Amino acid sequence: MKRILIISLLFTYMIAGEGFPALTFPELAQDGYFPSVPAKAEDRIDFSYASWFYDTDYSVLSAHYGNYYFGFKGLISGNIEIRGDQPSPEPVGTTTYYNTVLYAGRSWEFNGRWTANTKIKILNERLFYASAWGAAADAEAVFAFSARYRALAGVENIGYMSALNEVPTRIPVRYYVGGDVTFNVFILSLEAGLNREMDPYYRFGARYVHPVFDISYSYDKLQMTHHIGADVKWGKYRVGYGQFFHREGLGNPLMFTFGMQF
Repeated sequence: MKRILIISLLFTYMIAGEGFPALTFPELAQDGYFPSVPAKAEDRIDFSYASWFYDTDYSVLSAHYGNYYFGFKGLISGNIEIRGDQPSPEPVGTTTYYNTVLYAGRSWEFNGRWTANTKIKILNERLFYASAWGAAADAEAVFAFSARYRALAGVENIGYMSALNEVPTRIPVRYYVGGDVTFNVFILSLEAGLNREMDPYYRFGARYVHPVFDISYSYDKLQMTHHIGADVKWGKYRVGYGQFFHREGLGNPLMFTFGMQF
């Protein structure tokens, strides 16, 4: 079991840079690691899918209605080799790693300028015969100077995770400040902060907005990942595409999102 756990920790580090990858993977293909979007979200439902590397399938089901939002994020990574307590040249079998997040959140608006965003998450992971549960929360405060300029500050993934056999997976905490600016059809967004180990990081994004399509670029320093995305709008329907360019040649996975307004 310890050998399998070592493989799991290496796996989560390689694909996400930190533990519990479902918390750090993007939600929508077209957004990628875009820090924030000024426009109020539409009432919609989206399904996203990505075939990540290391035989990993990642999917997201999310919904937004009024000031409420709900979702599920999960990944499955198969063909993880089991070599037992004694080193062996050939694996004695394979197992699968599961990593899921179930969340619900709400936004509050005050005085036309202040907005508070909150989210609660239920976490689960499973490897071989071991499983673990946990919970985490997000909180964010946003101040709008005008329709064009906003400033924000918040915290992500404050919570607790039980041990997976003997050692709990570390939750990727974020403490950050940021802001965004809108220039007609362009949106620029920046976020900077600290992770759980108090290492500094930043994210930034640029988006071109059109009635028929959007084009986005984003970068995440902690993941060391560039992203290019597009969102095609057709009536009530949305089709999103995202290409991720990872560090050190780890791979360039594709992600797709299919959405509908209601």
